[in-house]
Amino acid sequence: MREALGRPMIGKKSVGPLLGACYAAVFGTIIMVGIHGYWPDMSVGVLLLLSGALFVGFYFTGRWIAVRNEQNKKLPTSGKELRRKNQEFYDWLDSLGRR
Repeated sequence: MREALGRPMIGKKSVGPLLGACYAAVFGTIIMVGIHGYWPDMSVGVLLLLSGALFVGFYFTGRWIAVRNEQNKKLPTSGKELRRKNQEFYDWLDSLGRR
């Protein structure tokens, strides 16, 4: 039981397809409802074809986002970029003044 608590329930390899399916379901549904509201007399065949195309497009977009997030975690931040971010943060703190 203790070992199961330390491990994530969803593996890293299955996050991309899961995220892709979620994006496809949510955004595809929203767009299809909008299209149906704008053109209510559009035929069912065209709506299904468009829905399938949107599902595929958003599925691959979600997978691409998951891969990009994993790649960004692996890339190191350069020292110059880290100093710039730190300086930006401390400048922001100074701009707040003393409270």
